[in-house]
Amino acid sequence: MFFARATDYPPYAFQRNLASLPIASRILRVPTGAGKTAAAILPWLYRLVSGAPDAPRRLVYCLPMRVLVEQTRDLARNWTARVAPDVRVHTVIGGDANCEWEEHPELPAIVIGTQDMLLSRALNRGYAMSRYRWPVHFGLLNNDALWVCDEVQLMGDGLATTAQLAAFRGRFATFGPAPTIWMSATLDPEMLRTVDLQGQPAVFELGPEDKTMEPLRRRLGAAKSVARAP
Repeated sequence: MFFARATDYPPYAFQRNLASLPIASRILRVPTGAGKTAAAILPWLYRLVSGAPDAPRRLVYCLPMRVLVEQTRDLARNWTARVAPDVRVHTVIGGDANCEWEEHPELPAIVIGTQDMLLSRALNRGYAMSRYRWPVHFGLLNNDALWVCDEVQLMGDGLATTAQLAAFRGRFATFGPAPTIWMSATLDPEMLRTVDLQGQPAVFELGPEDKTMEPLRRRLGAAKSVARAP
């Protein structure tokens, strides 16, 4: 099984179900520790290597903090090495704005970065790069790319920017699919409403089967103690 080869673990039901669905804009609202990162990357990777026409060439993973970028990069590199070695993983963070992915736009890639770096490029105002290269990143990040916005409760104004950009891509059309997945344990769909994005994306959550599967069942039902601090 694809997921097990990548992670050494069988998928939860919601992760398996996502891989069977066409890639589209949606809200992924599942508890912390339930495998959101794998649910965002591996279904796309599975559909990409399977030749599904709905799989964009690039996955753009947008995060609010640098430390989260490094954690996600390590996971993505481990998974791709096992099941899709031709897919390269690049990071775009302050001091490490890897630009190899722009040199071969025809190749599949995972681009992981902080919101300041990625959103500025998607707005044609690339932070910490030559303005003569702004249009290159603008084009690559807004076409044939799946955006994954994780830990969106920490993104501040960046969240509204991702929603408005998604609305613009839908309004003006793109070359190749360019959906957006917003992920959080607590996201209220109303937070994504903007001037141009009025309709709410579909919300994908855990199903009854997920809540009976180990070790997820133990995590969801774990006792959490609270004590007054001295």
